[in-house]
Amino acid sequence: MADTIDWMVVERFGKQIGAIGFIGDSAVVVVAFYDDYDADKNGKVGWGEWTIGKLSPIGLKGNALVEVAMQARGDMDIMLRDPSFQNMAMNLFLNFAKGLIADGIYAAYFSQAVSAIATPIAGRMASNIVAQFAIRKGMESAVKAVYSAAVR
Repeated sequence: MADTIDWMVVERFGKQIGAIGFIGDSAVVVVAFYDDYDADKNGKVGWGEWTIGKLSPIGLKGNALVEVAMQARGDMDIMLRDPSFQNMAMNLFLNFAKGLIADGIYAAYFSQAVSAIATPIAGRMASNIVAQFAIRKGMESAVKAVYSAAVR
């Protein structure tokens, strides 16, 4: 019979933001109660939050989990139950930071050059401005996907 998961809620500024799941005295799972784009933690991703999150050159994927893990490091009940949770939280943070660095390098060094190359190519492929935009964005997305696969 499988062991059951015992949950400990993680709070930040008096608001429950996630939970750490334990089997025995080992932390095995981190769960965030909020979406990565929910900046004000009200339970809804507004159009402003969504737009800013999507337009940001820096990816937010995994932000909520990292926030829960890093906040849980300061909870003595969690740390006394599984002192190795500190390592788990740091690994989550480092993996998230690695993605931020890769996104930052792409935004700073590659995105403008790719856009500059894709714009005239799209202009030659289509006369309609909407079609040109779609072609350019498709080319930019393809290059970013190749870059992301190469660095991660």
